[in-house]
Amino acid sequence: MGKKVILIGGSPTVGKSTIAMKLASEYGYNCISTDDIGEVLQTVTDINPMKNMDYREYYIKKSIDELINDVEEYHSKIWPAIKRLIDIHSDWSTPIIIEGWALYPRLLKSVKADNMASIWLVGSSDLFRERLIRKEKFYSGASHANLLIDNYIKRSNWHNSKIKKELDDMEEEYIMVTKELSIEKIFEKASRILDIMGSS
Repeated sequence: MGKKVILIGGSPTVGKSTIAMKLASEYGYNCISTDDIGEVLQTVTDINPMKNMDYREYYIKKSIDELINDVEEYHSKIWPAIKRLIDIHSDWSTPIIIEGWALYPRLLKSVKADNMASIWLVGSSDLFRERLIRKEKFYSGASHANLLIDNYIKRSNWHNSKIKKELDDMEEEYIMVTKELSIEKIFEKASRILDIMGSS
């Protein structure tokens, strides 16, 4: 494709991991999530906003403003490691796909790599609730499941709107993911974006 680093950004449950693994399999790339990078960093530095809390109670006890603030702080702390990984793989290491919601269009503007491509997934307004409701294991056993779901979705919608605004401001292309759009169609759209970037 002519691109050694492929970045896939978007909000939780929008389909980043599925598309990343499918593209990695198709093109023979390694694949890693920004969540994995954050998990590794947590072993050497105290950056986990959920520390000593059950994740279900975290979403119930925190206000939406606190949840958003935690995301912004956590992502800013792991960004240097993400950027370093991009630099390494765009320079001398193996081709890689990096996916995760810690990727932001405005941050990637500061990365100078000609052999890097970005794919952005933006969810429709009703996507996140429908997908989270289906993941019953995520909220099962919570003391207040409805509040957990509502707060998680509010945070996802905030993040989704933030990504979309940055992309619109920068006039960057993105894939609008709806409940009706199949994985195969998203994969086709993502492959088309990569083909265009690879030939540019």
